[in-house]
Amino acid sequence: MKRSLAAVAALVLAVAGCSGGGGAGAGRTASAPPLIIHAIDSGTFQENFNPFHLEGVNFGTSGMIYETLEFFNRLKPGEVTPWLALKHEWSEDGKSLTFTLRQGVKWSDGKPFTAEDVAYTFEIIRKHPELNKSALELEGAEVLAPDKVRVDFAGTSYAKLFNIAGNTPIVPKHVFEKQNPVTFTNPKPVGTGPYTLSSFNAQLYEMAKNPGYWQPGKPEVPVLKFPAYTANGVQTALRQGEVDWAGAFVPDIEKIYVQGKPETNKYFFPAEGVVALLPNLTHPVLSKPEVRKAISLAIDREKIVRVAERGYTKVAHPTGIPMPGGEAYLPPEHKDAAFTVDPAEAKELLKGFDPGELKFELLVPSPFTDWVNAAQLIREDLAKVGITVETRGVAFQDWVSKVGKGTFDLSIRATPAGAEPYFQMRSMLYGKLATPVGKSATGNYQRWKDAETDRLIDAYAATEDEAEHHKATQALGRIMVEKLPTLPLFYSPSWAQYRTDKYVGWPSEQDPYAMPSPYTSPDAAVVLLRLKPAGT
Repeated sequence: MKRSLAAVAALVLAVAGCSGGGGAGAGRTASAPPLIIHAIDSGTFQENFNPFHLEGVNFGTSGMIYETLEFFNRLKPGEVTPWLALKHEWSEDGKSLTFTLRQGVKWSDGKPFTAEDVAYTFEIIRKHPELNKSALELEGAEVLAPDKVRVDFAGTSYAKLFNIAGNTPIVPKHVFEKQNPVTFTNPKPVGTGPYTLSSFNAQLYEMAKNPGYWQPGKPEVPVLKFPAYTANGVQTALRQGEVDWAGAFVPDIEKIYVQGKPETNKYFFPAEGVVALLPNLTHPVLSKPEVRKAISLAIDREKIVRVAERGYTKVAHPTGIPMPGGEAYLPPEHKDAAFTVDPAEAKELLKGFDPGELKFELLVPSPFTDWVNAAQLIREDLAKVGITVETRGVAFQDWVSKVGKGTFDLSIRATPAGAEPYFQMRSMLYGKLATPVGKSATGNYQRWKDAETDRLIDAYAATEDEAEHHKATQALGRIMVEKLPTLPLFYSPSWAQYRTDKYVGWPSEQDPYAMPSPYTSPDAAVVLLRLKPAGT
């Protein structure tokens, strides 16, 4: 079976907010104010704009500078918009994917964007497995014409379209072929996106409108400024009106941020995945299912949501599948499953263990104050059943590195939602993402390895049949409930605070055209392309 994006190609003008020409938009842009953005709590920035990197890369690199072939709206599953590619077409066996590319697109240095760049991007990923963030089974990429490229895979890959087209930033061959893509920090990035890097220092980097961008008249926000803020610093900045768009946890948002200005100070927190307690399954004790079950039974998730998350979200379903909306993917026997708190049963499960074996360190990123508070609540709950936990807060990049390399006992981490629950499940559970300890992983950080899990994930990817997709996801949900490869806590909010006094057109519950947080890529760029100066 073949399918293509030709039928929705026209959506790009509507979803990206393109105008018919640059006149009016260009005039407004000339006098429009800069947008001050907080994407992540960080005291300093590293000069790294390599979109292939997992650690140290600055927010905005993907989306604002480097673009993907298509855009997938995770708030409206099934809504896919052509971007650098106008359409795609699968081969009959689902092992080859041909893209027809948009013509007239240029890199920010003026050189034309062609199929050579797309083929080169996928070849980089194929040749350097450490850059293959989505564990794609790439066999090669071939240029068929200046506007056409075919990407080949070892196995049927229908279900990986989001990873292939929606989560792979395309880079310029003429720049990257001169560098080692693994170590290159790309201090002067050249992209096709709506912005270019205009200045950088460890406390502030700025991006300016790309004057040659392929969407006429866009963007209308001329300058983006990313100052370095700590968690407390961004809350002060929000209170004082110094930040226009933030992706922060704010403990009392009505008091600290809205503060009597509901007409301009807005927020929108849709679910963006699931936050889970990760047990390192290479640990000899945490690898035992009875220990993981005891930990789960001891944790009061309702209290975590109420106290640490201030009620902004809700407890996750034991499968981790986003709810509501994911009902068709739930295993029937676990449809009404819910987490319970049962310290007595937890103690019974731990009877065979010496207290010295039940001592763990819980690693959390110290800037994430809600997770720090959640970790303290987990520590208190586990102490009641005889498990000793030492909570340890570390700098954000240190946490990313340690969790990625598997050098932790327990940690808290979010897994983003995808176009369907499969993508979240694959990221959490796929064995091919479970790298050896000491080598950075791009998912499955707890390092779950199970032949049946991998078989189900591969079976999903091998077909376009929706019924088979439901069947495979239900079976994965069954594994989540019964084997506890990771311990879901609550649904992960897409934190987004934004002001409408400078710009309007933000995502909202009424118009969920993209994830609203400034740290979500490439959604943040889609948001910027929809913004217009207030009062125009």
